[in-house]
Amino acid sequence: MGNTRINLLKNAGLYFVTSGELSSAPTIDVLKKYLKAGGRMFQLREKTMSSSDLLTLASACKKLADEHDALFIVNDDVKIAGAVKADGVHLGQEDMSVQEARKILGTDCIIGVSTHNIEEAILAQEQGADYINIGPVYPTQTKEHTAALGLTGVEKILPYVRVPFTFMGGLKEKNILPLLKYKPCALAMVTEISRATDVEEKVKNLLSMCFNSY
Repeated sequence: MGNTRINLLKNAGLYFVTSGELSSAPTIDVLKKYLKAGGRMFQLREKTMSSSDLLTLASACKKLADEHDALFIVNDDVKIAGAVKADGVHLGQEDMSVQEARKILGTDCIIGVSTHNIEEAILAQEQGADYINIGPVYPTQTKEHTAALGLTGVEKILPYVRVPFTFMGGLKEKNILPLLKYKPCALAMVTEISRATDVEEKVKNLLSMCFNSY
């Protein structure tokens, strides 16, 4: 993996995860505003979209990512990530292993893994994940059947983490300050961005909080 991608990953600050069904505007419109405001890492996560529509959207996302020098990660779908030459793929616990994804996408591709406890975090790292996502931190609409970790749960996992990590799950501008002291490479958010009244203003505020905490 090139140094540019690694540096972008380690210093992203904010990680927008799309969801058309949880958005107040079309995904591509929200993404354009996110990138214009300075966001430099995002994940295409559209659970209800057909494969053909997802491929079309992924191609548009790739173009935007290139224009803004941003990291473009595809959720779950290794085939689409490879087809559009995305920067990486994000795998859930029910998806293929990191090793399998690596065989398909190659060594230059970023591979992230969702983890919810110590065991999953350790396994993802042993398999060669480039980063892990820890969550859900707080209750969230996107992980309805997974118990929130809270700060206590987060603190139990962190001593075992040896790769860049992100937090996700119910993150809002009003509750992220306690998480910033752990120095994540990024905070992953869905509705705080996708449903913001003014996306650009929201993203600028969030980035300021993330980077001014260090």
